[in-house]
Amino acid sequence: ALCCSLRHRPHPAPPHLMAGEPPDIPGPPFAAFPPAAAATSVVALLDGREMPLFGLGVYRSAPGAETENAVLWSLQAGYRLIDSASLYQNEASVGAALQKSGVPRNEVFITTKLWDSDHGYESAIDACNKSLKKLGTDYIDLYLIHSPNTGKLVETWDAFVELQRRGLVRSIGVSNMDIPHIEALIQHHRPLPVVNQFEMHPMIWEEREALLNFCKSKGIIVQAYGSIFAGKPRCLSDQSLVRVGAECKKSVGQVLLRWGHQMGFAIIPKSVQRHRIAENMDIFDFELTPKQMAAIASIRGRLGSYWNPLEAGVHLGDTSRGHSVKGGDPMGAGASALGRCCKQ
Repeated sequence: ALCCSLRHRPHPAPPHLMAGEPPDIPGPPFAAFPPAAAATSVVALLDGREMPLFGLGVYRSAPGAETENAVLWSLQAGYRLIDSASLYQNEASVGAALQKSGVPRNEVFITTKLWDSDHGYESAIDACNKSLKKLGTDYIDLYLIHSPNTGKLVETWDAFVELQRRGLVRSIGVSNMDIPHIEALIQHHRPLPVVNQFEMHPMIWEEREALLNFCKSKGIIVQAYGSIFAGKPRCLSDQSLVRVGAECKKSVGQVLLRWGHQMGFAIIPKSVQRHRIAENMDIFDFELTPKQMAAIASIRGRLGSYWNPLEAGVHLGDTSRGHSVKGGDPMGAGASALGRCCKQ
């Protein structure tokens, strides 16, 4: 079913994050973002590179004019991260919009993803080259394994490490992966992913808190999708959200995005409407109180809009191609997200 049912469960408010807090404290927030963050603020990744903590997602944006316009409008508004995927079939439209925008390539952070059918060493390298051609660029800022569904996790990850070595991708990460999937990389002494992108919003965060704490303990940035409840009116009309929106003089969508930001998630809201693209970005001039955060965090229900590959089994594939790294921690993987700095 695509409807969502809402119920509220009391939950303590997330504590306010202060830079320099001990890195081993579980619970929200799950990364250290500056209180004065802006849409163009960046967070340092495990590999030393930087990623904007806010961007545009183009999932279910139709190839052609719809995606091109959305990307152009977002870049004009000041967005500097675009999140696409081979599955979305709109990488070429993202590339065309980037060319039309006039924004220098090195000022835009492009993410795309390897689809399930391309798992495996040679297949992953071939798929990356195809994505590069469609995007019209000679490098991808962040390349993600879209899901663990078809296995060959270590084998595919070794291809990602090779793509990074060749300079075709700058940073490498995963999407829709649970603790056992990432632990498989650690157990085989592979470098950690710098990002894990998966469905994350008030209805589901407590259910996935173990994964959130795991990523936090390893310094892996959680990038959330589904932040605005997939735009479902039934969910967006929740009275807690409406009340908080009225108190903050913000839309319920802005309130949900702000909640995600204060929880320490990088966020990539999708829209193809120009006014909504601008509105989604306008969340950095207010702060939710602990009481408001707790009220939003207590919402429960099911969207029914997204898959759940986190439940997929762990299949390694050929593990002989890659080079193990001592301790499996070549990028400061033992450091917490709390210890990283963000820049404006």
